Amino acid sequence: MTKHWGLPSILALLFLVVPLRAQFDRAQPTWDGEGKGVEYFRQSWRVLEPVSYRNLSIYPVVSEVKAASSDFLTLDEGIASGSVRIAERGEVENALYRRRDTEPWPGAREAWPPRGGASVNELVLVNNSGRPLLLLAGEVVWGGKQNRIIGSDLVVPPKSDPVPLTVFCVEHGRWTAGGGTFDSARAMAHPKIRQEAQVSRSQEGVWESVARAAAGLRAASPTSSYLDVLNSPEAKRKMDAAASSLEADYERELREKLAGRGAVGVVVAINGELVWSDVFTSPDLFRKYWPKLLRSYVIEVEGQARDAKGLPSTKDAQAFLREDHGRVTIKEEPGAYRRTEISARDYQLVALEALGKYGDTGLLVHYNKMARD
Repeated sequence: MTKHWGLPSILALLFLVVPLRAQFDRAQPTWDGEGKGVEYFRQSWRVLEPVSYRNLSIYPVVSEVKAASSDFLTLDEGIASGSVRIAERGEVENALYRRRDTEPWPGAREAWPPRGGASVNELVLVNNSGRPLLLLAGEVVWGGKQNRIIGSDLVVPPKSDPVPLTVFCVEHGRWTAGGGTFDSARAMAHPKIRQEAQVSRSQEGVWESVARAAAGLRAASPTSSYLDVLNSPEAKRKMDAAASSLEADYERELREKLAGRGAVGVVVAINGELVWSDVFTSPDLFRKYWPKLLRSYVIEVEGQARDAKGLPSTKDAQAFLREDHGRVTIKEEPGAYRRTEISARDYQLVALEALGKYGDTGLLVHYNKMARD
């Protein structure tokens, strides 16, 4: 029987990444710091029983692999520390560029010298830190001439020269003259917007999804800004209502059963349909993204009518996570990342591997699967 918990209970399970008692008899493989590739990690994933709130159900994914991920810098961390800078194209000379004698990352050559003025769908980024920067499709940055979201998963090497950054506008009604640099909004666009950006690569589709979210939440914005939607009183009211549904007994029972293993991601079902997954290389990395991922799933649910259906089984969720047959496209930046996309009739899969110190085999850092409409 599936237990229904309020969102704070889900947070207790996943944001805190409370470990789960070992359910498997075989010994745990241990990551040795070398690149292992996608399949090594996929083989270790197990999907657990879901926790649900209204028409949103979240299946935790746990792993037997002990993988360290402290090398990776997130966008939120990088911008907060000042080691990552993002600017409009054309402002790289004054805001970002640092000449060095070292050979630049290959992608940097496309961004330098500056090619004219600002562009809706391209920004320029520098990673001044000594750690690889992980960027996920759908992460929101605000400022500049208009707010944007990152267009695709990628890794930017340490001490990078300026690199071009594909983005999509999520503020249709503003294009200010000043421009300038960007800050992290510490927010993730909900799955429909992420899909329009990462799979369809459609600016019109992104704008339409922002407009639908605003209409569903009755959120007015003078500039059609997605951040206004996320911060609207209606969105906050719904989150507060979810918080009031906390079921302490279920949380207490859960905590009594958990020990020894952490969640590395989730599979998401809406209205009884498996629609999404976000899985990472380690519990620590997942924990960094979980607060804004959860909020994005809630916004996605609020934009849909409720349709009561039976929940998929954990076996179904495991199959959704693992199925990978389709047309394969690989994008690789030597020494930085490899992004493998698998496109099938009813789903799209994106697996991001870090290269560099992990060699040609790569290290899987994020695995995202989404159902197609």
